[in-house]
Amino acid sequence: MNRKTWLSVIWVMLLAAFLIACGGGAPEPDDVSETETTVEEEPVEEAEVVEEEEAAVEDVSAEADVSDIDQVRVAIVMPSTITDLAWSQAIYDALLRLQEEAGGEEVFEIAFSESMFNVTDAAAAIRDYAEEGYDVVIAHGTQYGTSMFEVAPDFPDTTFAWGTAVDTGEDQGLENVFAYEARAEEGGYVAGILASNLSESGVIGVVGPVEAGDAKLYIDGFVAGAMAANPEAQVNVSYTGSFGDTALAAEAANTHIQAGADILTGSAQQVVGAIGVANEQGIPWIGTQSDQSSLAPDIVISTQLYVWDGVMSDIINKHLAGENGGTAYALTLANGGLVMEFSDTLDADAVTAAQEAADQIVAGSLDVMAVIAGEAPMEESEESMAEEEMADFPEIEPVRVALVLPSTTTDLAWSQSIYDSLVEIQEHYGEDVVEIAFSESMFNVTDAAAAIRDYADSGYDLVIAHGAQYGTSLFELAPDFPETSFAWGTTTNTGEEEGVTNVFAYEPRAEQGGYVSGVLAANLTEVGIIGLVGPVDAGDAKLHVDGFLAGVKDTDADVQVNVSFTGSFGDTALAAEAANTHLQAGADILTGSSQQVVGAIGIAQENNIPWLGIQADQSPAGQDVVIATVLYDWTDTLLEMIVSNQAGDYGGRVLQLTLENGGQTMVYDDSLPADAVEAAMAAEQGIIDGTIEIVAEPRN
Repeated sequence: MNRKTWLSVIWVMLLAAFLIACGGGAPEPDDVSETETTVEEEPVEEAEVVEEEEAAVEDVSAEADVSDIDQVRVAIVMPSTITDLAWSQAIYDALLRLQEEAGGEEVFEIAFSESMFNVTDAAAAIRDYAEEGYDVVIAHGTQYGTSMFEVAPDFPDTTFAWGTAVDTGEDQGLENVFAYEARAEEGGYVAGILASNLSESGVIGVVGPVEAGDAKLYIDGFVAGAMAANPEAQVNVSYTGSFGDTALAAEAANTHIQAGADILTGSAQQVVGAIGVANEQGIPWIGTQSDQSSLAPDIVISTQLYVWDGVMSDIINKHLAGENGGTAYALTLANGGLVMEFSDTLDADAVTAAQEAADQIVAGSLDVMAVIAGEAPMEESEESMAEEEMADFPEIEPVRVALVLPSTTTDLAWSQSIYDSLVEIQEHYGEDVVEIAFSESMFNVTDAAAAIRDYADSGYDLVIAHGAQYGTSLFELAPDFPETSFAWGTTTNTGEEEGVTNVFAYEPRAEQGGYVSGVLAANLTEVGIIGLVGPVDAGDAKLHVDGFLAGVKDTDADVQVNVSFTGSFGDTALAAEAANTHLQAGADILTGSSQQVVGAIGIAQENNIPWLGIQADQSPAGQDVVIATVLYDWTDTLLEMIVSNQAGDYGGRVLQLTLENGGQTMVYDDSLPADAVEAAMAAEQGIIDGTIEIVAEPRN
């Protein structure tokens, strides 16, 4: 597909529903994404952090200093076990080392709660430890942040710490919270250099858990390093969607080996399964987080070790000195928090190349995040093109934008499409000009209303309620904040009849992209049967279905389109079941909308059935089957709201995404038959110039 990158050979186990349960932001009073925890079986180590004003990260040596520790009680709450050979064990082992250096259990007491999959149980454990008088309470997982921020004010003399994060709660008035993170992309880059220099086949396999946090940083860095060392390398990345499912990790490892990989790597506690497969097949493994050589001493050839000793001892020393929080820490190669270990059996030239990369990172001459972002000196012609593109972005004053979303920022659908557009705007102007906050997975309308009000109270200039279900709450709140712009969709009601003047309404004219997709599908089907998996027969989902049916009918009235509505926007299991039903009925093309469709795309991938997507790029869920997409681009819509707000025009207008204004863009896979794409593009042009009128067919 022409939007794919060399990064993405993605495993089908993409868990939007899982991420919904995990939440994804730094815990602010207005970010209540943890309230609807419907899936709690998997331990989550990291999640996306809300873009916000971050605390300065303190550069602390990894070398522990226990000289001033004479009596301390430390408790830690962890998502997995203290023997997971990964995330939890790395920090627990550090605490044990500190305990031993400080003089043993009588001086340094440690208590822990492991396998805290359930956030509610973890919150209870955090509070219990504080009530029992522990000096330092560590919540070792981003999903625990909301609970910790609620508990911390009740125990001002207790130090709390959490990671991977950089938010110390300063904006919420907290003074007793430390934060920590691992800059895993650094060691990942070094490991990638090593892997490319060792690989004989040029094929490397990566077994990732969930595409978030330090796991994503490590993998992004690894891929960048591997490609830097060998631009012809093939790095196959698979995300299992789980931090702890060893069976899925083993399956992914087997798949990589079958694809020719002669080097494997991966992260999180799930990799025990992958390492087992590597050991059986004699495939070298590169580890991260903790020393995994005990599983397979002959094949674990290198490790990026997380050394938490310096961070933990500094937190304890600060607490004992009366400083209970306010500092963020990072593990880096420079401060020794990240340590690269290489087996003595490795090729000397490969190790030298890896070590040189590590030295460059430490010296500051190599910025891994810049490499990942593809930043490089541009040719003069490219600079001219960039300047021309910048002309599309108007001059704006600093602005604060908040999103309230019904699903996650990684749902590959409704929520991700608008979030990605907002991030694009921020990347253009910079974080100092565009501040973003979001509350995701807002299933509960009452919680969403509270989040909307909190953002307005906090002085955000534009507050977007990204779901029609939030409209009633928004209209009740908007009059209280006349100089705040509110927006909601998909709708055309700006509240004018209610006397509201500061509300924008927006809607994607999804029937347009739906029509084009219908034309394409009718030209591609060989059996004359197409399956459509809809969520609820309303909003842009209904428009998409209406347009799709019209496009198919206008192209070939004999083609049968079977439409099923699951009644849910987010139930991936129901979507998978609907997709299976369509296949059993003979469909050889599938489509659908909303975040539920990751389940349906999984079925399409398993059965090699082409999928037509809408809203966001869904190719990560079905690398080989997503053949076309109606992309929603909210950039111009968002910029129009921002510019209007700064001009004193706070609402009162309806904004639409159309093919003509670029709010909808058709993306076609390069492998599609030329005549089918030509027919679809002709339909696009017909809609834009008005020669095609989309007439919805009556449906029962």
